[in-house]
Amino acid sequence: MKLLNVAGYVLLASVLCPLAMHSQARVPQHPLDALTTEEYWEAHEVLQKSGHLSEKTYVSTLLLHEPLKSTVLAWKEGDAIPREADIVLEAEGKTVEARVDLAAHKLEFWKVIEGAQAPFTNTEMDAIAEVSKKDPRVLAGLKARGITDLSTVHCQPIPLTFRVFPEEEGHRIGYGTCTDERGAYHYWGRTIENLYILVDVTAEKVLSVVDRGPIPMPTGDASFEESEAMPREGTTPLLVTQPMGPGYKIDKGEVSWQNWNFRFRIDPRVGAVVNLVKYKDGERLRSVMYEGSLSEMYVPYMDKDQGWSWRAFLDAGEFLMGGLFKPLTSDDCPDRAQYFNGLVPSDTGSPMLKPRLACMFERTLDNPAWRHGEPDLTSGRPSRELVLRTAAVVGNYDYILDWVFQQDGTIRVAVGATGIVETKGVKEDHVEHAMGDGPPKPEYGTLVAPHLLAVNHDHYFSYRLDLDVDGQNNSFMIDRLVPQKVEGAVRKSIWADESSMAHTEKDAILDLDPKRPGMWHFINPAQHGAMGYPTGYEIMPGATGVAFAAADDPAQRMGQFATHQIWVTPYVPEERYAGGTYVTSGKGMDGLPAWTAFNRRIENTDIVAWYTLGFHHVVRLEDWPVMPTMWHDFLIRPMNFFDKNPVLTIPHQP
Repeated sequence: MKLLNVAGYVLLASVLCPLAMHSQARVPQHPLDALTTEEYWEAHEVLQKSGHLSEKTYVSTLLLHEPLKSTVLAWKEGDAIPREADIVLEAEGKTVEARVDLAAHKLEFWKVIEGAQAPFTNTEMDAIAEVSKKDPRVLAGLKARGITDLSTVHCQPIPLTFRVFPEEEGHRIGYGTCTDERGAYHYWGRTIENLYILVDVTAEKVLSVVDRGPIPMPTGDASFEESEAMPREGTTPLLVTQPMGPGYKIDKGEVSWQNWNFRFRIDPRVGAVVNLVKYKDGERLRSVMYEGSLSEMYVPYMDKDQGWSWRAFLDAGEFLMGGLFKPLTSDDCPDRAQYFNGLVPSDTGSPMLKPRLACMFERTLDNPAWRHGEPDLTSGRPSRELVLRTAAVVGNYDYILDWVFQQDGTIRVAVGATGIVETKGVKEDHVEHAMGDGPPKPEYGTLVAPHLLAVNHDHYFSYRLDLDVDGQNNSFMIDRLVPQKVEGAVRKSIWADESSMAHTEKDAILDLDPKRPGMWHFINPAQHGAMGYPTGYEIMPGATGVAFAAADDPAQRMGQFATHQIWVTPYVPEERYAGGTYVTSGKGMDGLPAWTAFNRRIENTDIVAWYTLGFHHVVRLEDWPVMPTMWHDFLIRPMNFFDKNPVLTIPHQP
C-alpha cells in the first residue's frame, strides 16, 4: 500500500472515523444511564399535574435517582429498567424534595425539608440583580463613585455558604457587590469595592446596603479574549492522527478499551460519573470500582475584610444554575476527540440540551510503559491512555476534570485549574516591600494591577470512590512505612512495611504526613493472588494541600471534609456529597463529619473511599489576566491485583 500524505490521512480519518457529537440515547439502555429528554418531560408533566406548583416554584436540581446497588448488579439486558428522578424545588422560600417514578408516571413523594436551602436558580439570581440596581441606596453609592450609566453595571448578590448574618435564619439571603465591565469584555477585575448589598431573595427586597466609601476603580487591562495567536519562533506542525479511527468502542453506553470496560453518564451536579469499572484479566472481567465521581468543591478565600470574610464556596452544591459543567471547545480536546451532549434542567424542570459536555480521546505521552537496559539489549514498550474529560465553570474559575484510564490498570484522576483569579479593589497601586524586608502591603493577596488585589485562597475537591475490588466486600488496610533500628549489621536503621486493618470509620480518617509515610490499600480479603496476597487497589495521593483553618471557623465547618485527605465509610446510597446535600446557609452539620461520627464498621463489607485533592493558591503575576492551567492529580492503582506486570506484552507501537 502506498503511503498517504498528511492530507490523505485526514481524508481517510474523516471517512472511517466521523467523531460527531453523541447525545445520550433517547431510550435508557441501562439503570445508570443519564435521564433522557423524554424522562425530563415525564418528570415535568408529573410535577405540573401534582397540584403543588405555583408560578414561583423553581426546579433547583433534577437528577437520576440511582437504583439500589443490588438491583443494578442483578440487572441484565432485557430486564425492565427501573427509572426514577430526584428533584429539589424552591417553593417561595421553602425547600422541597420530590421523587418521580418515571415508569409508573407518578409522584412518589413531595416533602418540605425544614432548615435547608435549595441551590439558587437563574431566575432568582436575575431577579435580585435587577432589584439591586434599582435600590436608591445602591444608586447613591454608585453615583458617589461617578457611575451613573448602569448599562455596564452588574449587581449580583450571591448565596452564602455558611451563617454570616442573623437574617439567614429562615430566609433565603444573597450578599455581594457590583461590578462595572466598562473597558473590558467581562466584569472580573472590575469590582466596585466597599459597596455591599444584602438581599432577601424570596421577597426580592434589598435589606441593607453598606457603603464604606469609594476607592480607586481598577482600570488595568483585564481583557485576554483578543490576545493574538502568535506562533513562536521554531514552531512547526505537530499532528496526531488516528486514520483507522479510535481504539475504543462504545456499545449501548459501555466503553471498552485496552482491557477496560466501564460506563459513564453526565450528571448536572458532579459532572462525569463513571460506573461498573472492570478490567479484563485473561478470561476474567474483574470488578475495580462500582462508581466514581466528584462529590464536592470547596473554595475558601483568605481575607478578613468585611466584604470578603464571608467568601467560602461549596461550588457543586451551590452553583448548579444551568448545570455546573459547561461545553468544551476545540481548545479543550484534540481534533480526534469524540464529544458527548448532555441534559440539564431549566428552572421550570424542562430539559435543556447542552452540547459537548464531555469528550473522550486516546493519547500517547511518548513515555515508556516500562523499559530496562542491559549491556547487550534494551527492552521496553510505549504506552497510550484513554481520557474522559469535562470542564466546570464556576463564576471566574474554570476546572478541567479528567478520568484517565491507563493500560496497566491504573486510573489517574486529574484536575486542571484555570480561568480568572478573583480580585478586589484596593487603595494600593504598587507594593513597597517585595523582598521580605518589611511587612508586605497588602498582606492577603497579590497586587496584579494598580488597585487590584488577587486574594489568596484554597481549592479542595472531594471525590467519592465506591471501590469494589473483585467484589463488594472490601477492607481498608493502612500500610505504614516504619523505621526500625538494626543491631549486629552494617546498617543502623531501615524501614519496614507494617500493615494494619481499619475496623471502623474513625480508623480510616487519615492525613498525609511525609514523616509517617504510608499507603492506602483497599483489599478483598476473600480473594488472593498467586503469591497469597489479597487482591487490592491503592489510592496514591499526589501533591496536595491540607486545610488548616481553625476548627471553629464557620466556613471551615462547612468544608470540614477538606481537613483530612482520606475518609472511608460503609456504602449508604443516600451518602453522596461530602459536604451534605444542602450547603447554602448551612451550619456544617451534614456530610462526612456527621456520618463518620457514628464510627460504623468498615471491615469486610461494602465500603466507599472519599479522597480530598487540594491546593493553596498564592496568586502570581503570571496568573493574570487569565491563569495558566495548573494540574493536580491522584492515582487509583492496582496493588497485588495482578500476578505480574499487566502491560508486559503490549505492542511496540503505542
